[in-house]
Amino acid sequence: MKKNFVDVKDDFVASINKQKKLSAIILAVLVLFIISLFIVVPKVQANIRSSEINSLVNQERLTKKANYLEAKTADKTISEKTAMTVLFSVPSGKTYENVIAVLKESNQMKEFNHSIYIYPIVYEAEKIEKKYNIKKNEVTILFFENGKEKNRITVDESLDTKTMLIPALNQLPLSGVGQSVQPPTTTSTEATTETTKEDQTINEEPVDDPNTEADSIVQ
Repeated sequence: MKKNFVDVKDDFVASINKQKKLSAIILAVLVLFIISLFIVVPKVQANIRSSEINSLVNQERLTKKANYLEAKTADKTISEKTAMTVLFSVPSGKTYENVIAVLKESNQMKEFNHSIYIYPIVYEAEKIEKKYNIKKNEVTILFFENGKEKNRITVDESLDTKTMLIPALNQLPLSGVGQSVQPPTTTSTEATTETTKEDQTINEEPVDDPNTEADSIVQ
């Protein structure tokens, strides 16, 4: 009877140990599964987003001096490049399409003296806007040196991109921060013309002859 009790006790302890080991294994598997979710899911999401963005923009065939940035490595590329010109915008809209049309035109791009990268804003727009101080619905072109912004231009919808975009891009590494590319103004010319006309009018006004006034007095 005593022997049977000892056997039962041993069996009970062994069963508890087995359950503990099984629980430990299950817990370890759950922990590994959760960790893998935190690692794998973001990568999968990034790959899906990158493929979706590529499907949107790869329809546009650009010249050799223009390229699209990979969504998942864009920020890293900007921070690591010694010098880099980047166009930020949602991949749609009239202004964006006008700019892309120029970047696709090989004859116009021959005059472009460096290269440009397009950063299409599709996902995490607020994060990108805050990071680079831009607006997603505007076409903003930034020039970076060692990952830091040096200059920028904002392309306006009224800009004649066919004639003014390339010269503006060529001057970007040299010009000041906060510029906006605008059509040439004619205000100064018109003002000069008006001033000239006024001067001519003044010069053409009749001048009283002193001799005529003297003759009138004598009479």
